[in-house]
Amino acid sequence: MSEHMKKMMKKVFVAFCISFFGMFGFLYVFMYMVSQKEYAEADSMQKLDVEDWVEQEHTGEQSTEEDPEEKLADRWGIRITSRKKLDYHRVLLEEDYDWFSGKDVEDNMGEKFSFAYPKRLFYEVEAFAGKNEDRYAIAFRGRDNDALLLFSQEPKPEGQTARDAVSAQYGEDADTLSNVSTIYRSSALYIVDGFEKEDLEVYKVVRVDGDNIYTMLIKTPVPVSEDEKTLVSYYTEYMYRSCSFSGSTKSPRSYSKFLLGTE
Repeated sequence: MSEHMKKMMKKVFVAFCISFFGMFGFLYVFMYMVSQKEYAEADSMQKLDVEDWVEQEHTGEQSTEEDPEEKLADRWGIRITSRKKLDYHRVLLEEDYDWFSGKDVEDNMGEKFSFAYPKRLFYEVEAFAGKNEDRYAIAFRGRDNDALLLFSQEPKPEGQTARDAVSAQYGEDADTLSNVSTIYRSSALYIVDGFEKEDLEVYKVVRVDGDNIYTMLIKTPVPVSEDEKTLVSYYTEYMYRSCSFSGSTKSPRSYSKFLLGTE
C-alpha cells in the first residue's frame, strides 16, 4: 500500500472517530436533558394537595399588587417578627408563641381550627381563604430555605366518610414521602413523619371531623448537630400538643421538662 493511501486512510479513520464520538456526546447530552426534565416533572407532581392550592394562591394567581395574603393574615391577627435566619432557640419559651382561634375570626372556620404558632422563627406569614370561604390556610415560611409551618381547613369530599377521607389522604402521603413512619392512625386521624427530600423532614397531622379536613404540616431542614435535633424535636412536640385538632391529650411543657423527660 502506497504512503499516500496510508495517509488517506488515516485521515478517514480520524474523521470517523471524531464524528462517532461527537454524535455519542450529543446523544448523551440530549438524553441527560430529557431525563432531567422528566425528573423535574415527576418531582413537581409530588406536592401535597393542600400545598398545591396554597402555592397557586402564593404565586399570585389570586392576588393583586396589594399582597392580600399578608393583609388577610394581619386582619386575622396573625403577626410575627420577621427573621432572616431560622433559629430554633427562639421557640423555647412560652412567650415565643402566640395563639390563633379560627372561631374568633371567621364563622365558617371549625372550632378545632385553633393552634399556637411561633412569633419569632419565620420570615413571613400569609393567610388564604377560598373563593367560597370553605377552605382556609395559614402558611409560615423561612427565607431561602424550605422551612414551612402550614395549617389548613378544607371541606371533606362530598359522599366520603371520615374513614375514606383519612385513608385517601394517608395513601397520598405514603406515596409522596420517603421513609414514612406512621406515628398514629385511626378512622379519623393520622400522624406521619417522613422526608420530602433527603434534607427536608416532614411531620404531618390530618384530622377529619364532621364536614372538614384539618391539616398541620411541619417541614424542617434536617438538623446537622445534635443540639439542633433536640431543638427541632421540642418545637415539633410543642406544635403538636398545642394544636386543637391533633388529638393530643397533653399540654405543652417547658423545654427543661422536655430535656428531663418529665411532665
